[in-house]
Amino acid sequence: MKRYISITIGVSFIALATSGMMMIFIGSFELMLRMHLVHNLFGLVMSIAGIFHIYYNFKPIKNYLKNRWIVVFTAFLLVVLIFLYGVGLNADINLEMINQIEAILKNRMD
Repeated sequence: MKRYISITIGVSFIALATSGMMMIFIGSFELMLRMHLVHNLFGLVMSIAGIFHIYYNFKPIKNYLKNRWIVVFTAFLLVVLIFLYGVGLNADINLEMINQIEAILKNRMD
């Protein structure tokens, strides 16, 4: 099972990395809409595979966390994550425009 989980995480990483980089560097809203399904689906797949990865590798992960610098690095990453969530959730957005886009997307999927 570990082999399948590793391959799933690897393919999901490739899908997320390539779709994410295209969305960032090309910057086209049209491309973002086109890549949305790929990015979201493989994000979900990677999350599920990540849970299994942690389950199957819990003992080694616990051993990694005995190193003080690993704990500091992990804490740093978590602080950055929480900060970026705060920035993203508090960013000003045009709700009217978002509602129009969501209506277009809903009509497109119907």
